[in-house]
Order: sequence, then structure tokens, then C-alpha cells
Amino acid sequence: MKKVDAKVALSPIPLVVIGTEFDGKVNYITVANTGMLDSQTVLVSVGKIQYSNKGLKDNRTMSINVLSEEMVAKADYVGMVSGAKVDKSSVFESFYGDLKGAPMINGASACMECEVVEIVDMPNHNVYVCTVKNTYWNEDSIVDNNLDISLAKPLLFDVYQRKYIKVGDVIADAWSVGKTLI
Repeated sequence: MKKVDAKVALSPIPLVVIGTEFDGKVNYITVANTGMLDSQTVLVSVGKIQYSNKGLKDNRTMSINVLSEEMVAKADYVGMVSGAKVDKSSVFESFYGDLKGAPMINGASACMECEVVEIVDMPNHNVYVCTVKNTYWNEDSIVDNNLDISLAKPLLFDVYQRKYIKVGDVIADAWSVGKTLI
């Protein structure tokens, strides 16, 4: 093992696009830092300089959209341009569920409507602690009432190489392969 600078070694991560609505328009932003706290609570970290913070703080709602491989250029684009300068409302086809101010992306692998329950003020980021209220899966990716990851084809983001990658092959069954060591 080689010691390196202190880095969070949790890459790749799902590529997500956050949807919010404010000042009368839909806005989307690609974010690199997200995570699960439990089965209904997620963290979303947004740089303090990002325009989307206004909508997230005002509405206290957002969508978290896990995009498919086919959407990589659009995902990259909404992460490169600021909603303060560019209207990103027509980049994706939006749809709404139950929460106001949380536009979701039609055709995404998965979409979650979320309520912001807490905002943690970090030095360079606002961390939004969110409760997932509703989840939507792309109908083409559902098998036996569950999301089939091989059909969903979600994008992953390699934080350190700055590359978008795809999900690989299944290597073992969880809570099963370890039994060989018992």
C-alpha cells in the first residue's frame, strides 16, 4: 500500500443531476458529491458558488436524477454552465410528481423527489440532508418490480480521473459469496 494525500476513496459514484425550480424556471445542475445515510435519507453537496443553492434553500425540495449512458453529454453540459447565465430548463424533458419545485428528468434511469430537512454549512459547500419522498424508475429497466441495473445503464463518475464510466459485470451475490469463508 502507498500512502497518498488524504482523499475520500469512494469513487466512482453515481452521476446525478439535481433538479430545482426558482425565479419562475426549471434549473438542473450536475453534482459530484452525493451519498446515502440510510434507505430514505441522502446527502447532496453543492458548491457555495453554485446558482442552484438559491432554489434549494428557498423551496427546500429537489429531485435527484440518476442518468443513463445516453444522457452523458446533457449531464456534462448542465454541470458546465451556470443557470445564472444560461436557461437550462429545456435541456431535458421535465416531469413532476408530488413535490413542488422538484422537476425530474424524463428518461432518466431513476428519479427521486426529495425534501430538504437540514442544510449543513461547510467551508466550500452546502450539504443538503434530504428525505426521499417518492422514487421513479424508468419502466424499461424494471424486472420483477425492481430496477435491473444492467437495463438502467446508469452513468458513474470517476472523481479522480474525471471520467464518466458505465456499470460493469456482476461478480457475486451479496450476502452469499461470503458464506464460502464461514
